[in-house]
Amino acid sequence: MARDVAVVLAYTPWTRYSVNALASTLDLHVEADVYLVERLENTVSLVKFLLDRYRRVVLGIGLNTIMLTDNRVLKEIKRINRVLVDKRVLRVAGGPHATGDPLGTLYSLGFDVAVVGEGEETLVDLVNTFSSGGDIHSVKGIYTVVDGEPKYTSRRRPVELDKYPPFPIWRRIAGPIEITRGCPYGCRYCQVSYMHGFQPRHRSIDNIVYHVESMARHGFHDIRFITPDGLGYGLGGRCREPRLEAIEELLHRLWERVCRRYGARIFYGTFPSEFRPEHIVPDVVRVLRRYVSNKSIIVGAQSGSDRVLELIGRGHSVDDVYHAVEALVKNGFRADVDFIIGLPGETRDDLLESLHTMRKLVSMGARIHLHVFMPLPGTPFSQAPPGHIPDWLKREVYRLIGSGSAYGQWIRQEEIARKIDWLRRKGIILPRRNKIHS
Repeated sequence: MARDVAVVLAYTPWTRYSVNALASTLDLHVEADVYLVERLENTVSLVKFLLDRYRRVVLGIGLNTIMLTDNRVLKEIKRINRVLVDKRVLRVAGGPHATGDPLGTLYSLGFDVAVVGEGEETLVDLVNTFSSGGDIHSVKGIYTVVDGEPKYTSRRRPVELDKYPPFPIWRRIAGPIEITRGCPYGCRYCQVSYMHGFQPRHRSIDNIVYHVESMARHGFHDIRFITPDGLGYGLGGRCREPRLEAIEELLHRLWERVCRRYGARIFYGTFPSEFRPEHIVPDVVRVLRRYVSNKSIIVGAQSGSDRVLELIGRGHSVDDVYHAVEALVKNGFRADVDFIIGLPGETRDDLLESLHTMRKLVSMGARIHLHVFMPLPGTPFSQAPPGHIPDWLKREVYRLIGSGSAYGQWIRQEEIARKIDWLRRKGIILPRRNKIHS
């Protein structure tokens, strides 16, 4: 065997897109054999099997907070870390939960390492250092425990997206392509800015077209994008106006190079991304109409109260939402407008304003996509109470749903929010002792 180190990555539904990027990076940049395990319950048996054939094994599990609210997943992660206590195994956690709650990841869940922020360069460095028997505490971007105390090794510089493939197409694996990382808005309920930074970085159009064409050649014909704001492509920070020329060039080149040749379809402004309302202006909507296959666009409103929008740091107004929906409907799109109920500081008057806004948007031809606030680790609202929809509002929401004007997993999210609060109270999610993101 040419290599004596194996890497096992948990390829779970919750973190599959990020593991696509990590698997492609490891395939290209480490002297190790990389295995993907789709079911967490198979992880222990796979690692034990590999320990008979390799000198060392690095186990990487991406975590988001929502997956930990599933008792079966939580128990399995604890079992994995309890059974695989072995000097030949390095148990690494990454993703938004490990970044937002590194102490709970180490002390409560039992990992050896919590990767803070982006994982591409950190994981390569960890694998190479562990493989050579070096000191993993020399690796930047991680939290570990030394003599019972947490140790943070300092923050890494942000990665350049063009240097790393978005998925390992040579494994016949593809998915949405990440075109932007980082967000300048820092909404207080959202982990994106606090994990990836406030300075957005964009994959170049040449690089996007290259990877999308590669994907299409392998038979993947639906083109989707990972970005905190699809109409923020090309922008360097907060800006009211989108960069129309960058968006048009991106879509035009994808259409000419990939859609015409391979019969591919572009889905932009739909899952797993959305558009900020102030960026949805008539000129950009007309460009979208020429190139995209999706008939609906997700608009991130989040509240129908200007007071709440300011409180949560959204950076747009309710009027911006109205203008966005008007522009979309006039150009033949359906607007699916996101609202989050139960945000910290939200009053009954704010909820009444949101309800009024929802009804007005429905009358304009929009559909309401309902969410409930969840206190996610690593955000300014991480210690806030879980979101709750009062009974009087639930009755109104049911009326909207009954008429086909609203949808969403808001009941399940309300339960998830309570479980996140339970994880905090049980000490599985721990408060930070020092500042990570300085």
